[in-house]
Amino acid sequence: MRSLLALSGLLLPLGAACALAQSNTIAFPGAEGFGATASGGRGKPVVTVTNLRDDGPGSFRDAASRSNVTVVFAVNGVVNLKSNMDLGSNLTIAGQTAPGAGITIAGAKVSMGKSHNIVIRYVRFRGGLAEGPKVSSLNLADADHVMLDHLSIEWGRWDNIQTNGNSYSTIQRSIVGQGIVPQRFGCLCESDYLTLSHNLWIDNKSRNPKGKGHIQYVNNVVYNWGVAGYVGGHGAESHYADLVNNYFIAGPNSSGGFIGEFTKTDHTYQTGNYADLDRNGRLDGRPVTAADFEQVNADVVAEPFAKPEVPVHSVPALDLVALVADDAGDSLCRDAVDRKLIDELLSYGKQGKLIADESEDGPQSAPHPVAAPLDSDGDGIPDAWESAHGLDPHNTSDGQKIDRKTGYSNLETYLNELAGAKHRPKNACE
Repeated sequence: MRSLLALSGLLLPLGAACALAQSNTIAFPGAEGFGATASGGRGKPVVTVTNLRDDGPGSFRDAASRSNVTVVFAVNGVVNLKSNMDLGSNLTIAGQTAPGAGITIAGAKVSMGKSHNIVIRYVRFRGGLAEGPKVSSLNLADADHVMLDHLSIEWGRWDNIQTNGNSYSTIQRSIVGQGIVPQRFGCLCESDYLTLSHNLWIDNKSRNPKGKGHIQYVNNVVYNWGVAGYVGGHGAESHYADLVNNYFIAGPNSSGGFIGEFTKTDHTYQTGNYADLDRNGRLDGRPVTAADFEQVNADVVAEPFAKPEVPVHSVPALDLVALVADDAGDSLCRDAVDRKLIDELLSYGKQGKLIADESEDGPQSAPHPVAAPLDSDGDGIPDAWESAHGLDPHNTSDGQKIDRKTGYSNLETYLNELAGAKHRPKNACE
């Protein structure tokens, strides 16, 4: 096999070829939109979360506050943070490695303030009442190149998510729901080049999201908003949004419009959207028209602005709700909270409730502990998988090695296979 790569008439040494493959590799198969090229902790050392304590060796706080690492989990359950925490940069948090019912981070805000190049998959972030006023469950403020996938982000005290100052990021295939007092909002998405795709926004009073900056909003389902569903930026500066193939479904608390609070500075492209506003228990919405946006004072434009390097693959809105119901959030193992939210969605207007705080859902469930598979060298890959794929279960460095063909490390190949399992057996999720 040749150790040189021909590119543009030049021959690159193998090391340069590997670097090139890595730079052109998306975060994982299925990553899309403006944040899809984040590499996180690719090729970096592994740190394993071994307990559910708030701090100290083996804790989530200790692991995820570092930079240049991939965080894996040898435990499942709920981490109750006693104070807000900050994440590092060049970081991957691989929630799909948590055994059994997965991992929940609760009790306080997790923030990426001014960090960069972060990939997080299959984690539940639930701040809750204890975290204090005017904070979110997950904060992307001033961070850049962030890829969030299959997260459940709930119980934020101001917004579930805040992204002010964020750039070149994606939040996809996630549940953003049940914002709590005082505001009960979904997201203040004040970002430049943020993709929001294939998400479920549910039981938020408003801001599903509030789109300020440059927002690509594709294949989202919004259910049971209170005052408004998608909200324009309604500010003096210009804002740009593409709303494509989304479905808005009114619920018991939906007293306002499915869109609202736009001004002529909200330059909005819309196509393929649907709205079901009759709460009759059937999914039988109507097509959204340009006139719907004009009536709320948006500046409707003829061409989309969003052209991310990795495009978003969209399905028609008529096919979307079933897809999101099956896949959004930490869908490898949905817990009781998320299962309830999906049941509300599938009632098509009959069920749903804006809550004051998380006590209305009862205490966080504490699933039975499940042992992680044996990983003798601590590289994040179980011994059995390494042996089956020609790796050495006692070599601490082979998980970090990059495959020059795919651009992924051996560890990432394993992580991507875990995520590709789609769902775990129901009895593993209790």
